[in-house]
Amino acid sequence: MKPIYKHFRRMPALCLLLVLSVSVNAQDSTAVADATTTVQEPNSPKPGSQSFLLTGEASSLFLASKDGNTFVPLTLMLMPLAKINDRLFLESGLKMEMQDDGSFGFGLEVLNLHYRVNPWLTIHAGKFAAPWGNVLDMFGEGFVSRFPIGPIGLSDDGMAPTDQVGFGVQGGFQAGKSKMLYDFYLANGPQLVVSTDGTSDNMTGHMSYDALSDNNKNKAIGGKIGILPFSNSTLQIDAFGQYAGKTGDAGSPYENVSSSSYGADFNYYKNFNNAMLRLRGQYEETNTSNATYQFIDTSGPKNYTFNNKGNSWYLEGTVRPTISSMNFLHDLELGARYAQYDPPKNALWGGEPSKQFTLDLTYWFTWSSQINLGYNIETDAGTKQYNEFVIRTLYKF
Repeated sequence: MKPIYKHFRRMPALCLLLVLSVSVNAQDSTAVADATTTVQEPNSPKPGSQSFLLTGEASSLFLASKDGNTFVPLTLMLMPLAKINDRLFLESGLKMEMQDDGSFGFGLEVLNLHYRVNPWLTIHAGKFAAPWGNVLDMFGEGFVSRFPIGPIGLSDDGMAPTDQVGFGVQGGFQAGKSKMLYDFYLANGPQLVVSTDGTSDNMTGHMSYDALSDNNKNKAIGGKIGILPFSNSTLQIDAFGQYAGKTGDAGSPYENVSSSSYGADFNYYKNFNNAMLRLRGQYEETNTSNATYQFIDTSGPKNYTFNNKGNSWYLEGTVRPTISSMNFLHDLELGARYAQYDPPKNALWGGEPSKQFTLDLTYWFTWSSQINLGYNIETDAGTKQYNEFVIRTLYKF
């Protein structure tokens, strides 16, 4: 597997909406009503009741290995956020990435409309990031990931949901001293990849999560349930899953091939006298019902099938000094991560497990801007594939 260099995901929508709500409420509280002042009522359609925030981030990479070194093209992520009224919010994201030929590629990362029913329920519809694990969801944002590259099998090339197009409900509430959160959705399902190409990189049996439109009448249902069991919120544990009963093209022999995915993650941090320790991990698995496929080589068409089941997982830890007479040491954070990806063994795109070990040293210029110095080692079926040094610079605005 090749390393993944897609680091720009969306912040959790609730956090962004909270920032907008707080900022607007603060502005409203300073208004003084007089004969010349128009007082805005909740959900008022009058001019002045809306607010807008433009945020985003930019980054660049440098890769060096025994085979050579290169600067990876710059990436810019713009995230316009709009508060239409006290209940209605628009979340969007546009990704711009420089190509090898010097041109820019554009992609719509998110376009999601939120309606806040009450403090514990928000309805949303559009294109959004699946509430799926802390790699792409909670810590998918580049400036909180700590590592310059994503864990193998758990980034955008994995076997589990990434982006979704549909609608959902999300929220959270207090449960005694603990906190609970939920995020459920109904969306266009994943699409089964089918090809008759006989090459080893044939992705037949893999799920594609990139399509904006559905290929049949079936929809996928999924979501996440999380708990923060401690009153100080130092630990969060999530369970998530998705099921799609039909993933093949309508009317094709593969229309009724189903796919189910599930997993769990955790995030824990602890402040000691002189350092802050953070531990994170995630496991996910995808099962796709078996089918008989066909590929064509020099000897003609051949039928084959395989147990279409795979999983990915990772564990990582970081430590950062919290008390130091030297500001430079105070702004450093050291991390280590191990990740493993087990694809279906007999798939044309599968085989033996791929493993990844990554070391990282982060220097924080500000709470959201950093430089990462990483050393990454990857093995495939016991054979070393990548051994590289990675530098990432990232600026959040």
